[in-house]
Amino acid sequence: GYDADNTLLCTSLCCDELARRLEDDFVNVYGNNFNLGGLSGFPFAGNTGFGAMSAHIPDDGYCLLVHGPHVGVDKDGTVGKVEREGIALVDNCCGSAIAASGYLQGITDGGAMITTKIQEFTDFQQGAVQELILPHGKRLTDAENRMLELPYALYDSQDLLMRDIIATGAGGTKGGLAVLGGIQINTGPDTPDYFHPLRFDYMNNKGEILEDMLPLIMGD
Repeated sequence: GYDADNTLLCTSLCCDELARRLEDDFVNVYGNNFNLGGLSGFPFAGNTGFGAMSAHIPDDGYCLLVHGPHVGVDKDGTVGKVEREGIALVDNCCGSAIAASGYLQGITDGGAMITTKIQEFTDFQQGAVQELILPHGKRLTDAENRMLELPYALYDSQDLLMRDIIATGAGGTKGGLAVLGGIQINTGPDTPDYFHPLRFDYMNNKGEILEDMLPLIMGD
C-alpha cells in the first residue's frame, strides 16, 4: 500500500493559502509534497515539473497526485465568497477563477475591449487561466448559478491538461500513480473545509488506468 516511506505526494492546488489546508492534511500522512500547481490549481509546472517529480519518487515506490480548483462558501452559503482569518472583508474565493470568469463574461456578452497587447510574463498564469476557461463560455452563461458551475468548469479544463501531462510522463512514475482529482471547498476559519472527489484512478507506469477507485470513496 501507499505510505510515507514508499510514496511521494504531488499536488496541483491553487496558490491561495486556503488551499494549504487540504495539502497539509495529506502532508501529515505522506510527508512533504512536490508542487505542480499555480493559480486556480492549474498544473503550471507542466511536463518538465512532472518529469522532475517522477525522478523523486522512491525506488519501486509510488506517487499520490492530488489536484483540482477550490471555491469558497461563506457562512451565509454564498458560493464564491469566504471569510478569512484577520480580514473583515468577506473575500472572493477563488479570486483567480472569478477574475477569469469575468474576463470570459466580457467576451460572451460582447463587452470585452479590443487590445493589441500580447501575454505579459508578469501575469502569464492568470492569462493562461483565462484562455483555458474560454471553451466553457456558454456553459457558464447558461448556468443557474455561475459561481457554483465555475469550479466544475475549471476542473474539467484542469483534468484535460493533467491527463495530457500524465500521458507524456507516466513512464517515470516507477511503481505506479494514484490520481485524486476534485474540488476543494473552503469555508470560514471556524468551520471545516470539504473536498468533492471527481476522479480517483490507480494507474501503472504506462499511464493505463488499472482501477477506478472513485466508487470506493463515494459509497457507490
